[in-house]
Amino acid sequence: MTENITVNEQNSIQIKDGPGMIYVDPFRIRERTNDAAFIFITHDHYDHYSPEDIAKVAKEDTILVVPEKMQGKARGQ
Repeated sequence: MTENITVNEQNSIQIKDGPGMIYVDPFRIRERTNDAAFIFITHDHYDHYSPEDIAKVAKEDTILVVPEKMQGKARGQ
């Protein structure tokens, strides 16, 4: 099961889940994959909430999950 989990940078985690990917705090993503089914953001520090990195992994139907206090900030994602 752990073969489906990759730690990218710091706390950035990628989990392969069937045909899609789950990302937690994507940060310093090297390649544009646009393969995220879900993106979970734990808080709004730059190394946990990186709009540039979110754009590299998000696709049109990706579900972005953020803390309630971040909803306004993340709405454009």
